[in-house]
This record gives sequence, C-alpha cells and structure tokens, in this order.
Amino acid sequence: MYTVGVVGATGLVGSKMIEILQERSFPVKKLLAFASRGGPDRTVAFRGESVPVEIINPSALEKGVFLLGATDSSVARDWVPRCLACGAVIIDNSSAFRMSRDVPLVVPEVNPGAVPENPALIANPNCSTIQLVVALAPLTLLEEIQWVSVSTYQSVSGAGAGGLSSLEADELEAPAEGRLHRNILCEIGKVTGSGYTLEEIKLIQETSKIMGTSFPVYPGAARVPVGVGHAESVTVRFKGPVGSSAAVKALSKAPGIRVLPLGVQPAAVEGTDPVWVGRVRNHPADPCALQFWVTADNLRKGAALNTVQILELVAEKGRS
Repeated sequence: MYTVGVVGATGLVGSKMIEILQERSFPVKKLLAFASRGGPDRTVAFRGESVPVEIINPSALEKGVFLLGATDSSVARDWVPRCLACGAVIIDNSSAFRMSRDVPLVVPEVNPGAVPENPALIANPNCSTIQLVVALAPLTLLEEIQWVSVSTYQSVSGAGAGGLSSLEADELEAPAEGRLHRNILCEIGKVTGSGYTLEEIKLIQETSKIMGTSFPVYPGAARVPVGVGHAESVTVRFKGPVGSSAAVKALSKAPGIRVLPLGVQPAAVEGTDPVWVGRVRNHPADPCALQFWVTADNLRKGAALNTVQILELVAEKGRS
C-alpha cells in the first residue's frame, strides 16, 4: 500500500487523477490532496471519504511518498525541487522538466523501459504528444519512418478549467480575435522565433525523446470549440511502401489502441481510455505515405490516466 499525493487536486487534471486512482484500484493507503494556493475548507472525495485539500509543505512529507503533479509549469518549478529534496517520488504532468536530460519522459505503451528502478522524477508528456506516439510506435515495426506531419484540433479543456469556462460562456459579444466560441484559434501557446508555437515545439521535441528517433515532425496545432477530446490528422511518410491493411493489423494488435474504419469524433471519446485511430489510408499516388486520424480524451489518456499508468509501472518495478 502506498501514500499518494495529488498536487493540484482541485483542477481538471488533478481531480481526474483521483478518479482514475479509484477506478483502477491502485493500492492507496493514504491519499493526500494539495493545492498551490489556499481556499476555505476545500475537500476532495476519495473512496467515499472527504480528504482535506492542503497547501503543499515539502518538509511535512514522508520519504518515498508518491506525488502526482497537476499544476502548470511555473508552479511546478517551485514545488517539485523542494519535494524531491525531501525524498518524494514525483510524476509531473507539467512541461517544466520534460526535456531535462536526466528526467524520463514516459508513455507506458511506448517506452516503459524508460522508467528506472529507483526513480525520483518522471515527466508526463504533452497530451497531443501522447496520443500521437501511441499510434506511431506500432508503425515503426513495419518500416522506417521518414517524416511525420500532424495537424492537431485540440479541445479547450487542454487550457484548463478556464478554457472550459470560456467555451461555456456566451462569447458572442467578445472580440473575434482570441474568442473560442464559434471560432478556431490557429496558435496554441506563444509563437517562437522559429514561427512554431510552444505547443508545436513540444510535439517535435517530445516525440523524438520518447521514441528515441530522429525523423522530423511537422506540426500545426489549433484550438477548437470542443470541451474534451483532441483530434489529430496524421500523415506518415515511410522509407518504403506500407499498405493500409498492414498498418491496421499492426495498430489493432498494439496496446492502448482501438481502430475503427472511420475517424472518431471527440464527443464520442470523452470518458474513454484508448487512443482511437480511424480512416487509415494510403495516398493514391504514394504507397509510402499513410494517413489516419487519432482521437483521445486529453484529460484521461492525455494527462491523468497516463500519469497513473506510470505510477503503476513504478510500483511494479519496486515490487519486483
């Protein structure tokens, strides 16, 4: 049995982590719920009991406690180093430490071996990266990938509770620029000097780190007026021909994937765990080019579920 803390327990991802810990019957001896800021008598429900939400105090943590991070990167840069110094084992969902050389970046279906025997800090990848690499990994067994192009259509919950609130509010009177209602935002995150946004750079860098490959990823990320669920249109160019039937067979056998003939709409995947792949097809003029759609619940597989799966891997290695 383990003591597990969730930092950011009252947010969209943190509350989903607590929900999934219950669903998957992870052996929690004691649940700790933390927030970065105070509030009046806040609690979260866990296995029929109310757990008080406290401000995280690293010095009060017992050594070896598991902490699941569900805060933004600026907050994580504050609490993570202090909690590591007190002996906590941390799986962090923010982008703060993903590209640090000594921090594993893990998707259990893709690179479970990246989890060390005695970890201190493991990073959870970006939501759009997770569903992409889960779909790409089985395809690498068929032929070497030359390049990948991906256009993401990301739901507003990827921006947290504020994104959902903005979508649900009546925004027809708001300025058109930056409005989510009846609109598509063609930039997610700050535009860098390269012209790519930070969200797009995450797809480039994180895919390479997780898969240990050098093929380029050409991303375009957009925010769409959908509550939950990210969809991606993916083109993979291989160095040799790969037939769509062979690709479907490989994808269907891979862990964490469900393949359907048609593309799966975000509204249909909310609350589900798999990465859904559909409309797998070859380009009519290029047998080396394969195209498909990838859809997943960004709050579950794209964040909370992947974090809990990493926790399960760490616990399993600790028992072996």
